[in-house]
Order: sequence, then C-alpha cells, then structure tokens
Amino acid sequence: MKAPFAKFSPFQVDPDKIMETFGIEDGDFSKASDNEKESMVEMHKSISYWKDAWRRFRSNTVSMVALFVFLVCLFFAFIGPYLIPYNYADQYRTSQKLGPFEYSEDEQTARLAEGVGDGFFATALRPGSITALDPGEYYLKSGRTSYVFTLDTLTENVIIVLDKNSAEPLKLYTEDAVKKGAWDNYTVLPCTNTPSENAVRLTLTKKVFPHVFGTDSSGRDLMARTMYGARVSIIIGVVAALIVLVIGSLYGSISGLAGGPVDFVMMRIVELIYSIPEVLIVLLLQVVLKDPLQAWFQAHSETSAFVRAMSDLGAGIVSIFITFAVLYWVTMARIIRGQVLMLKKQEYVTAATALGASNGRIITKHLLPNCIGPLVITTCLQIPSAIFLESFLSFLGLGVSAPMASLGSLCSDALQTITLYPYRLVFPAIVLTIIVLTLNLVGDGLRDALDPRLKK
Repeated sequence: MKAPFAKFSPFQVDPDKIMETFGIEDGDFSKASDNEKESMVEMHKSISYWKDAWRRFRSNTVSMVALFVFLVCLFFAFIGPYLIPYNYADQYRTSQKLGPFEYSEDEQTARLAEGVGDGFFATALRPGSITALDPGEYYLKSGRTSYVFTLDTLTENVIIVLDKNSAEPLKLYTEDAVKKGAWDNYTVLPCTNTPSENAVRLTLTKKVFPHVFGTDSSGRDLMARTMYGARVSIIIGVVAALIVLVIGSLYGSISGLAGGPVDFVMMRIVELIYSIPEVLIVLLLQVVLKDPLQAWFQAHSETSAFVRAMSDLGAGIVSIFITFAVLYWVTMARIIRGQVLMLKKQEYVTAATALGASNGRIITKHLLPNCIGPLVITTCLQIPSAIFLESFLSFLGLGVSAPMASLGSLCSDALQTITLYPYRLVFPAIVLTIIVLTLNLVGDGLRDALDPRLKK
C-alpha cells in the first residue's frame, strides 16, 4: 500500500484533496490564541562567550568555593597588614617566643590601662631593642587634636594615658603604679596643641592587639610575617606567570604560524630547554648576578621605586624571575603552537593573508585572541607552580632576603625549632597549602568552563 502523499505531485498540491484523504474537516481548525502562540516560541537570550563561560564556571561548586577561599587569602595578604599594629620587621624585645594569643609580662601590664582614658602609650610596647624615650618633644594625636609634651630626661617603663575630658589630659604612670592599680599616683605632663617640626609622634593605643600566631625568637609577630609572606609569594607567582604568558605565547604562535624548518628548529630549542634543571640555573644565576644586582640596587634604589621593590625582594627573587623567563615558558609555547597549527588553516586566517595582513597582525589580531581559553587556563595553573618553586627555593635559603619573608622562608626558619614551637611551621604551611590548592582548583574550573567541547 502506498503512502497517502504518494498520489499527489510534489509540484501540484491540492489542499481539498489532502483534507479529503486524511478525513480532515473545516471545523477541525481554529485560530490559536496569543498565549498559545507564545508558548510555542522558545526565546533564548543571546549571550557572549565569556558570559557563557562564567555561567558554566558558577555551576562548578568546588571551583566557586576555591575562588572564595582564594579571595579570602588575598584579603589576608594585602588588606590584613593594615588591620594589625605589627609590621613584619618590627622586633619586640619583651615579646619573644610567645605562643598563639599569648601576652608578654609587659603587654599584660599595658592591658591594665585599657579603658582608663581615651588611649595610652606604653614604652614597653615600642618595637626595637631600645624602648626608652630620649629627652625631646613628642606628641600624641587623637582625631584632629595633637597633644604635645616635652621630656627632660630619659624615660622608660612608663605608660602615658590620654584623657581628653580632663583638665590635665596627659598623665604619666610608672609600670609599678599600673600593676598596683594606683591610678591616683601619676605625673602631669604639660601639653600644647601645636607640634614643632622636630616633634616625634607616638602611636596612641586603645587596646593591646594579641599575637594571633605567636612570635618568633626575635620578637616578631608571626601573623604579620605570614601576611607579608603570602603577599610576596602571590606577587612572585603572578609576575612569573605573566612572564611565562608573554614569552611562551609569542614564541609558540611564531613557531606554529611559520611552520616548516623554522618550526622544526624552534621546537628543538624547546626540547633542549626542557632538559635543563631549573634549580641548577637558579644557583648559577645567583652566583653570577649577585654582585651586579647589588651594585644596580645601590645605584638606582634612590631614584626608582621599581628598583627599591626589587632590592627589598633580593637578588634571589630576581634570579627566580630570570629563571622563569629562561626556562618555564616552554610548556606555554607548546600549547599555543598546537592551537595555532589548527587555527591557521581557518578561513579568516586565509582571508587575512589574502588581504595582505602581516604575520604580526595575524598573530595579535586573529590567532592569540582565539587562543584566549588555553592562555587563561595555563596562566592560572602556572601561578601555583611558581609559588611552589619560590617557596621551595626560599626554604633552601635561595629566595627572599631578610628581613623580608615569604611562606617558604618562614617554613625554613621554623624547621629549626619545630619540636619546641611547632605552630611556627604550621601556620605558614597551612596558608601556602590553601593558596596552592585553591589556585589549582580554580584553574581546573576555568579549564572546564572555557573549553567549548565541555559545554553543557
């Protein structure tokens, strides 16, 4: 039996015959309402590649949690040092070898002055080996008002309390009087409101901030050093990853686009670099570049902020940057070369070539923008690798220069006293682990989100 449509010519269709064949009557038809028409139409909002990638990245719960934790680490490293009164290099003579949330005897005495007035200054809380105040002019500042006073003799082991509502706002107490609670036993410091140019400002304290991570053998706050160490490690990782991104993407794109003998020679160079041990190169660079870098730092540190920053990090970190520029770009180059070998056969590249576009324009305008996914993924995964290498070298004593700290150098310093003070190793090690782990998880999430073949 033939199909019902077989009796009709494809070029001459009669609606009446079709309705008669299928038994369809005029009453079977009715106009669709507006709601029925809208229900049959599926409206899909057009979204860009990056919005679609962000949507897929947000659906990855693990990567989103890792991103949130990494943002917390960034806050800890870059904002945290401004929220605590301690600096990574400040040494407190009476606060050595303290445990987490532990106070020294002088800090316990200073805590007795909390809430007595509008703030206080304790000589025992001054950083450095000499905490006494020399004879001279000093001032405390509360809001916009300055309280200027003069000391005629060397003064130590005292607490100066500010009481703005009193007719005698500055009162000097000895530590023994504070320990005994003798708040009526004080010396009035006559004061004015206009400091001279040579006046020294003293920091007004309202509450003694605890050493959350404890202190080291030199009396330095471990949390402040961990914050600065995390900042240094993250900056080194990002800078090293950017160096790898620039060199690797340009080298790989040139090799892939040129092809032929040029590509062959460039890839043999990559394989040669793969065989070089990076730790050996760092050691050699430090030996060769140490004296020239120190001379460069001394000659230009006063005129250039960049040179001062490099000088603070030390010759070891500069050697690490050079090592990344020399060795670590090869993986990026191979990835980009593979992408370019596929993309250069596309029609838009052929059209650009036919229109006379230069190779540089083809690379920057057509090839690299279409490699943005692999570029972002590889760069994000390179950051934890760079942080781990810097921490490893700093652990060996080849990284940042003292008193600057990184997470690796903190772990190295804590290893000598691990049996007595294990917390000195635990805190920087945990921060380093969290930073590296979260960056790896975020990189994995970006890889899944930016790969169109994994589109959901």
